[in-house]
Amino acid sequence: MTKKDKVRRLKVRSDFVVENVRSTKLSSKQLEHDMLRTINDHGRPIGSWTLHFLLREQGYSVSAPTLGRRLRDLEIRGMLSPATKEGRSLTKAGKGLLKRTDDESVIRKSTGKLLLSLKRNRRKDLIDQLVVRRVIEGESAALAAQNASEDTVVVLQEIIEDQRRAIAHGDMGVDEDVRFHEVLAQASGNPVLSSFVHLLRLHPWFNHVINAIRAKVGGQRIVDHEQIVMAISRHDPVLAREAMERHINQLMNDVERYWGQVFNDPLTQAIEMDEEQLV
Repeated sequence: MTKKDKVRRLKVRSDFVVENVRSTKLSSKQLEHDMLRTINDHGRPIGSWTLHFLLREQGYSVSAPTLGRRLRDLEIRGMLSPATKEGRSLTKAGKGLLKRTDDESVIRKSTGKLLLSLKRNRRKDLIDQLVVRRVIEGESAALAAQNASEDTVVVLQEIIEDQRRAIAHGDMGVDEDVRFHEVLAQASGNPVLSSFVHLLRLHPWFNHVINAIRAKVGGQRIVDHEQIVMAISRHDPVLAREAMERHINQLMNDVERYWGQVFNDPLTQAIEMDEEQLV
């Protein structure tokens, strides 16, 4: 095994551990939410055994003693009333927490659906994602032109040079491409918009595929970024938006060109693309 393979395996393992930690935290939050929701919907005080059986009906396999400890923790935090022979009920603070966790649960489910949609790799899926990016990142570039400091412009120029060197050495320049767009989004001064850009660029596969397609059909990756930075350095929001939209329009054109070169039968445009086809 080469040193590069060992590093790759270590990174994959590290990513796996991080994802498991995140999943555990999310599961713990979801359990707490479902406990509060079940107690509230029960309509009267509830004990750990009753809660245990009700949660089993929802697919949980948490033991009654474990639930008892979770209930005591919620009581200590002031979310549940002290235990009686009948059990515990939600306090005012508990109902407030339930409302907040209800909202968070909806957001998590919606985000999960969005992330799932970003993993799809048919031609239409790629185009759909780029359409969304054109809207969001066009606004991001316009705001960056208004708010970016000279230091940020220098950073963006340095990222372009890093990408130029990476491509010259046979690399795809994917990391530099992602960093360019995320730094630009941060320069917009709008943290919500910046978070959306980060979310849209969260899947390495999509970033790799788009850059690979551009390289395959001869797209000018560096030139597009240079034009965006030039507009930002002039603090011209109209020019910056146009440069970003032109950049993403070109990405969309390259995807269409690639499909036209690789797939002769239009029906295959609905078949999921194998990553090896990009080689």
